[in-house]
Amino acid sequence: MTGKRGAVGLVAQLLGDVDPLADELTDQIFDAERGYADQLRDHHDRVRTAVRDNLRTLLLALQENPISLDAAREAGRLKAELGIPLPALLHAYRLGGRFIWDRLLAGATDEGRATELLHLASDIWQIIDDHSGAAAEAYRTTVEEQSHRDAAARTAMLTSLLDGSITSAPRATEIVRILRLDGTGPLLVVNAETDEAEGLPPGTVSKLRALGVTSQWTRLAGSTAGLLHLPGDRTIPATRDLLTTLTSTRTGISRPFRTPLDATRAWREAQVATRCLPPGTQGAHTYGEAPVALLVASAPDAAADMARSVFAALDALPAAEHTTLLETLDTWFSVGGSTTKAAELLHCHRNTVLYRLNRIGELTGRHTTDAVGSAELYAALRAVRQGVVVEG
Repeated sequence: MTGKRGAVGLVAQLLGDVDPLADELTDQIFDAERGYADQLRDHHDRVRTAVRDNLRTLLLALQENPISLDAAREAGRLKAELGIPLPALLHAYRLGGRFIWDRLLAGATDEGRATELLHLASDIWQIIDDHSGAAAEAYRTTVEEQSHRDAAARTAMLTSLLDGSITSAPRATEIVRILRLDGTGPLLVVNAETDEAEGLPPGTVSKLRALGVTSQWTRLAGSTAGLLHLPGDRTIPATRDLLTTLTSTRTGISRPFRTPLDATRAWREAQVATRCLPPGTQGAHTYGEAPVALLVASAPDAAADMARSVFAALDALPAAEHTTLLETLDTWFSVGGSTTKAAELLHCHRNTVLYRLNRIGELTGRHTTDAVGSAELYAALRAVRQGVVVEG
């Protein structure tokens, strides 16, 4: 302690006056952070206690007592809980350092003490750095914990809204408001077949936001479910197009709605819309845009029975022929019944396409040239493609 003995005496004097000094420093912090003065003032006693504890700890450290960072950590947690920005927290520590230095200078009434005080200067700012660093670390940890808690709360609210737990219209409206999805524009529910580890494609939320679409997402029934708020009806096509571009799995989209309590029905629509696409494919499908696919997805058991009945005779065929016939039928339907276009896609002669279609007619008793038979073949084919019945 050579060269610091007199200065340490000044520190002891400040420790004796720590309570009035804490009042003064608290006022200085309030004046310096006018933008957050109201937030601080509502918790004046807690802030003042934190200032006193930190001031006392800093002065004790200058007496070469064992350094405790508990007060600094508590100050960091407090500022995070109050929503005070991190720069304001660090600024308060700089104010505290200058405050201590100014009071020490004021107490050094003779040249000898002033000289001794110079030996404490580096100690003061090192201690301030240590304490502000600990406070900042506690601040960041608290913010991260708050973020996790807030995210968990939002997830729980969204889940309850989608799964039908909420039956009160006012409560559903309040949840949408809390999730910041309220407004005059329509809502959509999205159901994406993503596993828990994979989650949404990178950039989904930000790309939606670029369209003016806000969203909240959660895991539900083994998929990723999202509630989207659009700025207006004109944004619906662009939103659907973007989801189609982004998705790497099957994704279903509900019809637009405006009443929050309809979110449960919309989620069921999004689930059904997902099943309108063949398993293992990628793309986005909107509920109702393909009526036959919708019927198959809505009544999978009945659709499976129907498909087995229609294609029963095909089951006796070799697997390769069975697959070829269904592929030909699928391609022919996809090009609007054009044998020429189907032949081009299948890389065969149009007569080969005609032969295969006739073969299907002979085996099933349903011909593509007949309206009812063609409809039954198409519905059965959709059931196979949508995975409600196993092919072969």
